[in-house]
Amino acid sequence: MIAAQAQIMFETRLPQLGGRWVSAYRAGWCLLALGAIGLLAASLLHPTAHPAILALRLLKAAVLISVSAILLHRRARDPVAALLSLAFLSWTITSSFDFASADLLPLLFDRVRFLLFVLALLLFPDGRWRPNATRGVALASAAVFLLGLAEGSGIVPTRLFLPFAIGCVAAAVVALLAKLRTAQTEAARQQLKWVALGLVAGIGLILCARAGAAVSAASPVLHSMPILWEGLFQLGIVVVALGFLVSLLRYRLFDAETAISRSAVFAALTVAVVAVFAGTEATIENVGQSYLGMGAGNISAAMAAAVAAVLLNPLHDRISSWAEQRFQRDLVLLKRDLPELLEDLAAGASPRQLGAAILPRINRAVHATRSALLTPQAKVIAVQGASKGDVQRWSRTALDGGGFVALRDGADDLFPVRVALHCPVSGESGWLVLGPRPDGSLHGKEDLAAIQCVLPAIRRALSWAAAREASRERSDRRWRELRGEVAELRARLNPASSGTASSPARRRSA
Repeated sequence: MIAAQAQIMFETRLPQLGGRWVSAYRAGWCLLALGAIGLLAASLLHPTAHPAILALRLLKAAVLISVSAILLHRRARDPVAALLSLAFLSWTITSSFDFASADLLPLLFDRVRFLLFVLALLLFPDGRWRPNATRGVALASAAVFLLGLAEGSGIVPTRLFLPFAIGCVAAAVVALLAKLRTAQTEAARQQLKWVALGLVAGIGLILCARAGAAVSAASPVLHSMPILWEGLFQLGIVVVALGFLVSLLRYRLFDAETAISRSAVFAALTVAVVAVFAGTEATIENVGQSYLGMGAGNISAAMAAAVAAVLLNPLHDRISSWAEQRFQRDLVLLKRDLPELLEDLAAGASPRQLGAAILPRINRAVHATRSALLTPQAKVIAVQGASKGDVQRWSRTALDGGGFVALRDGADDLFPVRVALHCPVSGESGWLVLGPRPDGSLHGKEDLAAIQCVLPAIRRALSWAAAREASRERSDRRWRELRGEVAELRARLNPASSGTASSPARRRSA
């Protein structure tokens, strides 16, 4: 019976919590929160760590407890949020002890935190066991959890929990990345990107802290920097928690590419500058010893710093370009392809045809829910994601004294972002208006910068097409006038011809 229920649970999506489950979740949350707060109070009353380390732990605990409280308040019925909330509270307790602590209580809480965290990774974001391998990882994690309890209690004299736990966490992260590749909606993809960013950055910081703490015992230089390793460890936990919080609350989901790009630039630039500095200093030191017969001392460090400073801007430009190409490809394609497309279409396309080519590409690049192009007289040229009637009604209410009002951030505004298309010849302004993102947020600086980059090409193409269409309309109107004049002349000439032709006949009959 139990096996059948477990099989059903693995094959279906976890249901939303309700009734007794919500009560049990809240009771467990309160107990863990009281334990974490009590532990922090005890550490303040009877400090056993360095004041700086204690301050870092208190700051981390405040962030994790706040994140857990927000998840409890905003997503009380979400099973994935419940697992994460309890895992973060357990992490608050365990990470407040030293790395090498052998106390039984933090060891047991660490095992509980491991199981909750791995299950949350496997079920994120919608509570489904997808892909199928996640069920095997969940069972393996449960077995490793039991092994960890046995090791912590002294029942089993092995040390296999840590390598097995690392393997389970790595398998859960791989499953999360597989979900990212197969996500069916853009919102789910953005959620997974935020979580991936938090996990990569946070786990990287935690591993650096663990490695530094392990190596510091053998290095006299690193042995005097325990605060650095503690700071990296606590910061890594905070970054992981914030990544999950942003994803579950769906707050500015579509800034994930920007955050990932900036993080990659910062990390790669830091590594590159440190490598340049270390390599240059070592080279100068070796050359000085080989040819001058003495150590370069402070000179090598100063020269290495100078070389790193000179290379900082070129490295930043190259790394930023790489990160943009890798993580913000939609914006890169918009800035690269749209001007070329408009040059090809401008020779013969109408403004409506240009709008039909421009708006879908802008919507896709900046994740806009709707967009429209309007003439200086608020006539709709093209619209995407909304009806023409809605845009016309909106344009009448958005006009104030003949011009568009300033940018508004209201959620009820149909097009909160409005970009003027100034014509340099006539001085008139058309308008490119954009709706919010699917999560209701406005577009970021990178999105608006990309639009500003393609704005001259859009303005030129629309100006040429509008001028050509106006010239065609004038020509058509002139031809209609000429045809009317010719018809009028024919109407006048026909009666006169008839009268002239009948007069000789009348004279002969007379």
